[in-house]
Amino acid sequence: MSALATLRSLAFMAVIAGGLVTAAWDGARSMSWVHDRDRGDVVWIATGPR
Repeated sequence: MSALATLRSLAFMAVIAGGLVTAAWDGARSMSWVHDRDRGDVVWIATGPR
């Protein structure tokens, strides 16, 4: 394999890896639990004496 073919293969793998990382990052950011900070389903239980 020539040096040019090696460099071309490495560049192609870098582009593919960058695309996969970008897709994974975008998918992780769009998950609902990332943006679900305050759903309002907290139940407060009065534990003090009456």
